Amino acid sequence: MALPHYSEDQTSRKGKNFEPVQANLFEVTILPPDGVSGQALFLQHINSISGLETLHREVAAVEQKYKFSTRSYSGMPDGTAVDITVNFSLNLNDSNEAYLYKSMREWYRKQYNPETGEMGLKKDYVGTVVIVQFNRAGDIYRKVTLDDCFITSGIGFTGELNYESTEAAALEVSWRCDVWNEELN
Repeated sequence: MALPHYSEDQTSRKGKNFEPVQANLFEVTILPPDGVSGQALFLQHINSISGLETLHREVAAVEQKYKFSTRSYSGMPDGTAVDITVNFSLNLNDSNEAYLYKSMREWYRKQYNPETGEMGLKKDYVGTVVIVQFNRAGDIYRKVTLDDCFITSGIGFTGELNYESTEAAALEVSWRCDVWNEELN
């Protein structure tokens, strides 16, 4: 006979056996603006993505007082944009090019070129980021589409060179996204 804390559990009873959400079962598709090369290889270099918790921001309470009582109301969120950060691994191709870095630099330079001071128009430097999460069988249960995304971090090739380090280089890129859509099954 099964113990009651197991047999009465609605997530593990016979026929249900719900699956946990796995934080490592995801894919990120990055669609840069026109003219930025290397998009096909972005997915293969993504290690992690953070910032999705800002989709649904905290809403602070607003209070009013009347005599000795307090009334509380929902306030306004402090913003509606989403800031995400993607950590990429860096590799060199057969031509000895740091191709992922070069692609991110192309994207960044569409908004601002630090060598010439040239600035771009928003319509020319925004892209889209699509994140899907799936279960062990590969079934998608969540899709987040972030539109009008532009790079807000600097594009530093390597922060530190160190003879004692054996770690491969990584690139961390942050985007600000104005519009988002979340689909849940």
